[in-house]
Amino acid sequence: MLSALWTPKDILTKVEKNNQNAIAITDNNAGYGLLEFYEKAGDIKPILWVDINFSYDGKNMMNIVLLAKTYEGYQNLIKLISIANTDNFKTVPYIDFDNLKKYSKDLIALSWWNWEIEKLIVWNEKDELILDKISEYEEIFNWEFYLEFLTYDYDLFWERQKIEKNFLKYHNENAKKIVVSSNYKYINKEDKATYDVLLCIKNNWKYGEEWRPKVVQDYHIMTEEEVKNALWKNGIEENIQQELIQTTHKISDSINCEVPLHQLLFPKYVVPDKYEKLYEKVVS
Repeated sequence: MLSALWTPKDILTKVEKNNQNAIAITDNNAGYGLLEFYEKAGDIKPILWVDINFSYDGKNMMNIVLLAKTYEGYQNLIKLISIANTDNFKTVPYIDFDNLKKYSKDLIALSWWNWEIEKLIVWNEKDELILDKISEYEEIFNWEFYLEFLTYDYDLFWERQKIEKNFLKYHNENAKKIVVSSNYKYINKEDKATYDVLLCIKNNWKYGEEWRPKVVQDYHIMTEEEVKNALWKNGIEENIQQELIQTTHKISDSINCEVPLHQLLFPKYVVPDKYEKLYEKVVS
């Protein structure tokens, strides 16, 4: 809660202004805003995804981003959210490896920030181990697993430079898929100060305190040109910039998730034969 500063209507208005035809909405370990966003999207393609906690042991948490490619993918996404918030909720909601494999059909996965692979890179593990782990997730998600470049400033997040340098190496030498995303938490660039206040409210910080963490990175909805500029500032070559953005478009184009709305959904119960026969006897 209190992690972002927007409404679905605000997002869609901004996207129209930017002449963009699709945008994703992300909830953390939940899907509270997904259907409202989907219903109001109109001519904008709504991409439904979740940043969800993942753990092997229920203690050491990582994050993975999952996108619904189809309606079945959306159903699997909702199933994973339900498991995270019921079966596995101890201190925080999370999913485990078995459920991730079981409900992976028609989901696209991005490595995001705090994922296992990023951690292995920061810990200076061997490339062979990291590549084996990437291959494992490629198989789980039917080769719809992408190493994710972010529009974060390397000067502010030094570890991203190390991570993304390795991503580029794995892409060039091992044909691993790469993509770029822009993590937005508010609508316009000038909303940064308001977002800073929101975080103070969330964390019970005093705005004027010098010690508290400040919002330094830009988290507004970026145009494609702004994404290119962020990549260029980080030293990403123009041909790689173009490839990253084209992959983002390809993922968007591949998504065909039509969610039926305003229906009464009842579970299907299999009635034992003896009761079926009893019912037939009574109604006849």
